[in-house]
Amino acid sequence: MVDVNLGPYLQEQLKDADKLQKQIESLMAQQYQYEVKLREDKKTLEYLNKNTEGEEIYREIGSILVRVKDVESFKKEIEEDVEIAEMKLKSLKDQISQSNEKLKGMSEEINKLYQKSGKQN
Repeated sequence: MVDVNLGPYLQEQLKDADKLQKQIESLMAQQYQYEVKLREDKKTLEYLNKNTEGEEIYREIGSILVRVKDVESFKKEIEEDVEIAEMKLKSLKDQISQSNEKLKGMSEEINKLYQKSGKQN
């Protein structure tokens, strides 16, 4: 919702800030998804690290369950998934932090421009 009484530069700044806000929301949704996956993978590892000898372990592939034949190999795969998810989460948190700082700066600039345009009217 851009006010037609605002100058074109200020309108463009508002649009850019809105785009950045949407990008931040998207990054936060991705962060949530990785946090859920990380929790699930850690629970899986916790279970696998218990004495599961003799138990049949299954993994979900698509919409079916498949018996895991090599539990140690499966553990290593889950450990790698945990490591990747942790790295991705760190990257997402950094991107969110940087984007929030940029948005804060844009907001300050927009407020200054808005106040300045209000004094001219």
